[in-house]
Amino acid sequence: MNLLIKAFRKASRSVLGLGQALFLFTLCSNCWAGTEITQTPTAPISDSISNSPSSTLFGEDVVSLSAETAGLCSINNPHDYTYLPQLITVGWQLDAIGNDGWNRGNTEFLFSGMFGPVTQGPNPWFAGCLFGPRYNFIQEGWPVVPYLESRVGFIFTHATGAPSSQGQDFCFSFTVGAGVEIPVVDQLSVNLGIMYQHISNGGLSEPETNNVGLDSIGPVLSITWAF
Repeated sequence: MNLLIKAFRKASRSVLGLGQALFLFTLCSNCWAGTEITQTPTAPISDSISNSPSSTLFGEDVVSLSAETAGLCSINNPHDYTYLPQLITVGWQLDAIGNDGWNRGNTEFLFSGMFGPVTQGPNPWFAGCLFGPRYNFIQEGWPVVPYLESRVGFIFTHATGAPSSQGQDFCFSFTVGAGVEIPVVDQLSVNLGIMYQHISNGGLSEPETNNVGLDSIGPVLSITWAF
């Protein structure tokens, strides 16, 4: 009897402890008829991703810091702009992962500082701040997290006197983006996406100076660290 009890305890501590314990219990049920055994509830299937990198990257009140680099080319602009936005972005996830189906995920709010040297065009640079929401589509078992985002803000540049440009140095901007976030390890991910950006002064310089809006599109690469 003592040998059976020792075997039962040893089996319970092993990797397959639960299965072995149940097997021994069945064999010895006649001897231990008066013994009560409590079974630990099985964790829900939805908790199976709790040990994955994405579990530390997404969730309510998760704050992240991203370094983003993009290469944008203008659309139907007489100067054929090319510029390279560099952004430092703080993200704040507003809620826990929710919803079912294709829109399972959560909402994040982004605050970005941007500096973009111009490699082709009459303006030497663009600099400013952008902010807006992102929705993360977090699907169980997926190795990537798709996202959609939009940001608005203000931009400074050196457009005064530059022909067929934004008309003044103070401008407004909005962006629309989409991509995928790829978890690498706990707290670290790489983002690949595409960005569209519009820059103009909203007609503030007219009629004295024409406001030629700048519409650009191009790829974005970023690295994100979640706290």
